[in-house]
Amino acid sequence: MKKKKIKKVVIKVGSSLIANYKTGSPKLNWINSFVNDLNYLIKKKIKIIIVSSGAIAIGRKKIGFLKKKLNLDEQQASASVGQIYLINNYKKAFNKKKVEISQVLLTLDDTIKNEKKINAKKTLKKLLEKKIIPIINENDTVATDEIKFGDNDRLSARVAEIIKADLLILLSDVSGLYDKDPKKNKKSRLIKEVRSINKSVMKAASFTNNQFAKGGMTTKIMAAKIATSAGCGMLIVNGNSKKIIQKIFIEGEGTYFHPKKRKKNN
Repeated sequence: MKKKKIKKVVIKVGSSLIANYKTGSPKLNWINSFVNDLNYLIKKKIKIIIVSSGAIAIGRKKIGFLKKKLNLDEQQASASVGQIYLINNYKKAFNKKKVEISQVLLTLDDTIKNEKKINAKKTLKKLLEKKIIPIINENDTVATDEIKFGDNDRLSARVAEIIKADLLILLSDVSGLYDKDPKKNKKSRLIKEVRSINKSVMKAASFTNNQFAKGGMTTKIMAAKIATSAGCGMLIVNGNSKKIIQKIFIEGEGTYFHPKKRKKNN
């Protein structure tokens, strides 16, 4: 990873990092620690976009949806409640650093259909120019089964593609891509670099995360295909590791997916 060339970063935050599934409460200590960690990038004048999960996980408990699997309308209702709590807690944390944030809700259509894609790009570009950090989530309250991403991994990759990011960081509850499931096999080995997404990589991604998270390792590999094809490198790292953002740039962490050469007209 060519760290000196990284000027624009998209960071995806997984649900398990930011939401307590038992209580439905945002993990305030994690949010504050994360924002403190981002200060490292801010000082280096690296532009940041956050794609954050967690709205449904937080909102479902507030409404009283306790079953494991929710219908589409229950997910939409949960998201509409949870999004308020989510963005408010981000706002409080960033206020301490005197950093302005914005809320951006997107659907799959907004990142694929040309006119909507251009509008989303212009909005994000203007926010970054003004040193405002956009916090993006899927617009669950209006998305339907046909147009839903189903996870924020691929949404973050589409965002990275739109804004021509140099690096996409997926903060997860695992330390990267392993050759076997690390939660079940003690002999599993972390794959530090991926230069080509082949059958062996897809096989390694066949395990999934917890029952409440929409995405698993397979969706992260799908995100890697989108990001790397657009000329953006991608990292999968453990977001529970202290000062993980600094570790990425100082020590090197997780699994890095090498980008393909960006086309001149992209």
